[in-house]
Amino acid sequence: MKKNKNENSIKQVKEFLLKTPSVLWLLLIFITLTFTVTHYPKQSKTTYSYGIGDVAKRDIKAPKNFFVEDKEATHLKKEEIKESVKIVYDFDANLLKKISSNIDQAMEIPRELFKKAGDQSLEPDPTFAIILDTKPAFEEKLGIEVSKGAYSIFYKYQFTPDISIKMNTIMEKILTNGVVANKDLLLKEENKGIILRTIGSREERTVNNLKAFYGPDQAKTMVRIEGQPLLKEMNYTLSNLIVDLCQRLLQPNITLNKNETEKRIQQAKDQIKPILYQIIAGEMILREGERVDKVQLVKLLALQEQVEEKDILISSTGFALITFFSILVVYLLFLKDHKKLRTDHNKHIFFLALGLALYLTFAKISTYIAQSANPEMAWDISSISFYMIIPIPAAAMVTCLFLGFDIAVFFTIILSLLTSLAFSGSFEVFVFFFLSSITAAYWIKEKQERGNFIIAGFKLAAFNVVLALSLGFYSISQPDVIILAKEMTLAFCGGLFAATFTIGFTPLIEIVFNYTTDSKLLEFSNLDRPLIKKLMIEAPGTYNHSIIVATLAEAAASAIDAGTLKAKVMGYYHDIGKLDKTLYFIENQADGKNRHDKLSPSMSALVLIQHVKKGVELAKKYKLGDEIIEGINQHHGTSLIKYFYQKSLKSGNDTVKEEDFRYPGPKPQTREAGIVMLADVVEAAVRALERPTPARIQGRVKELINDIFADGQLEECELTLKDLHQIAKSFNNILTSIYHSRIEYPDKSQEKKKEKNGTIRDTDRQSAKKENTNSQNPQKDKTDLKRLGL
Repeated sequence: MKKNKNENSIKQVKEFLLKTPSVLWLLLIFITLTFTVTHYPKQSKTTYSYGIGDVAKRDIKAPKNFFVEDKEATHLKKEEIKESVKIVYDFDANLLKKISSNIDQAMEIPRELFKKAGDQSLEPDPTFAIILDTKPAFEEKLGIEVSKGAYSIFYKYQFTPDISIKMNTIMEKILTNGVVANKDLLLKEENKGIILRTIGSREERTVNNLKAFYGPDQAKTMVRIEGQPLLKEMNYTLSNLIVDLCQRLLQPNITLNKNETEKRIQQAKDQIKPILYQIIAGEMILREGERVDKVQLVKLLALQEQVEEKDILISSTGFALITFFSILVVYLLFLKDHKKLRTDHNKHIFFLALGLALYLTFAKISTYIAQSANPEMAWDISSISFYMIIPIPAAAMVTCLFLGFDIAVFFTIILSLLTSLAFSGSFEVFVFFFLSSITAAYWIKEKQERGNFIIAGFKLAAFNVVLALSLGFYSISQPDVIILAKEMTLAFCGGLFAATFTIGFTPLIEIVFNYTTDSKLLEFSNLDRPLIKKLMIEAPGTYNHSIIVATLAEAAASAIDAGTLKAKVMGYYHDIGKLDKTLYFIENQADGKNRHDKLSPSMSALVLIQHVKKGVELAKKYKLGDEIIEGINQHHGTSLIKYFYQKSLKSGNDTVKEEDFRYPGPKPQTREAGIVMLADVVEAAVRALERPTPARIQGRVKELINDIFADGQLEECELTLKDLHQIAKSFNNILTSIYHSRIEYPDKSQEKKKEKNGTIRDTDRQSAKKENTNSQNPQKDKTDLKRLGL
């Protein structure tokens, strides 16, 4: 019940995110704020941006009095104070009381049985078997396990109070001295001592003699030493047992308090004030033509901080506005009403937003690595060439794979612009990533096989090298061979990394966003897939029908420049729902019996309609992807099951509703789904034609396409009249080739038929045609019956 409730909650949240338009505004604001916060300008005055060894372009004087912190000296001072803070250890004074109490209470449990026997003089002492029953309670109270043999020794001495007293005395001597868990760690503080704090009372004392405390092994040795004078009068076996139990009961009562120690160290550090020295207004910090040294750089950075608050606020505001309006303008002008994004619009935008966030994170990591390598380096093109290795073009490649080249170009505009902002608005960064990304997307838009990614990666790597060389010549007045070689190497690696990231992310995105690429479609087009083989074995007629439909759909898609692979795979799987009730479809009826003869028209229509629903369920079970599921769901649209509708009308049923005999839809939403609908209807109808001559096939194809068009089934899939003409032409070519005329080979059986009937028929088709002419319905109704699979 709880699981169903959680699933419903997750489903509602998912529905809200994918269906609510206002979510996209929240996403835009979130991206803008996140990007602004993580990429706010580090330097607000570019005139002060120098590195060690740079030559000053002008004099720089202090505009006012300010202090410069000597961070190195401050850091050293804090490290010194850290070393002087004493480590805090906790002393558990209650541990001894707890262990002594446990010993007394444990011994008292079996001792009570001896007391009762003593009070009642007539009763004998309890047997060991009776005492043994108290052993679990004894062990539970004591906190350790005791062997049966050890228990028998205690039984022999009737668990006398003297045993408890001696055990408590030994434990008191050891724990009063103190037992520490890790003595080696403790002895490291021998030079400065420790703070020993009593738990509960929180009393503290400084301890300098740390060797006096026992370690765990040392404490066990001391048990035997301390116990020797106390136990010398006792039986040897009993004394050994007492020593063993005491050793096992021992626990450290002095433990390191790491949190309290860290707290005191931090408090000590916080009390250290920064070590500062003053710069006077008008003091010359840097002269024109002078090389910047370490001290001058510290002063420049301090000067920069004097104006940082105001400039960063202004710069961050501008940064946020540029980000906001860049994304908004590209979305409103190019993406909002894009035909490829109309279905599941929010899902596609979430995918683009995730890609934007992911690859901008790569850019941020790159700047962080570059700055960490040399924090004092000036941010010009030669110092940030590390950006060329970032696999930003992979974002364009992945976008092209799933949403198409045109959307990849629009996405690249935003990504390149925001990436350049992350590198202080560098024009070279924008040019590099924009040209590199759209080129990468173009090289994989035609062929989406996995191997083509590697080829595209090497082509992109070579292109990046040329691009890096061009930008080097543009941005550096005196090109440095070493710098150019470094940039070209990084650019080459960046191209290879982009292809690698694309290969790695593609299967993950297919799973997370339920996308279907050409590579995935190629896998599904393999006729050895389990579902296709199941269709071939259990419903051979439907399998044959699906193969021909796929062939028709592929040819038609090629004729109108639609997705040929997508249309073919839709054709393979469009009727898999018939596996649920294979014998209710005539192409699978080998015995000549029609199961619908015993069903009412409404029930027969329901069986036919169900095969769409069952097909969707099977497709989800075998994870065929949204596009194939849409093809299954839409291949009948909302078309009318005419045969059973008319049969129901003829039966005199006045309550017949036309919508009860229509498929639930939806109508085809894509050109490929529309092609599959046409191919499905045409193949089934032409199969039922008597003497399928080219003229009859052409006429029947034209009639069927006109009927489907007039019924409004194609009004949502953007198939034009020109497309329908090309589709019909491709259907005619293929169907004429499949159902071509056969050469008649006369034999004795034909001669006998000629004598009997006065004519000779094509024996290759005679049996099938005879079955097709059994119906008493008119030719049009008979075609509808065959089209429905009856």
